[in-house]
Amino acid sequence: MRKKRVLFCASAGGHYTELMQLADLIDQFDSVVMTERTEVSKKSSFKTVYVPYSSRAEGWVYFFKFAYVSLLSMFYFIFFRPKVVVSTGVHSTLPICVLAWIFKRHIIYIETVAAVKTPTMTGKLMYKIANDFYVQWEELLNIYPNAIYGGVIF
Repeated sequence: MRKKRVLFCASAGGHYTELMQLADLIDQFDSVVMTERTEVSKKSSFKTVYVPYSSRAEGWVYFFKFAYVSLLSMFYFIFFRPKVVVSTGVHSTLPICVLAWIFKRHIIYIETVAAVKTPTMTGKLMYKIANDFYVQWEELLNIYPNAIYGGVIF
């Protein structure tokens, strides 16, 4: 039996660290990890593809980088053809999640552990398009009433 294709995506830093907590799950599927290239992500044992790091703090340059990330995401989406996209956020993961939503793929989003009482901007956007939206703190159920409380993944 052929394994389901799943694309796991996260930005660098804590978002990537959270995604790596799902390592057992990543191993269960025909998976690829999409993230930004860092010293930590280069050591991954999983099949990994990279997008450039981008941050809104870069000013107007961010829009050009985000456009480039969007083009790369389209390429990765067409090449890998995932049935499910699992994301822990943020910037570089939005284009792939929007593509998954447009093509009616299953989207699983895990709101960051850093969001304890207030939502993140990415979380607010993903709440509208994700099929399964997980929070790691019960307090966020007041903000995301249809979310699934899964506890902290660390």
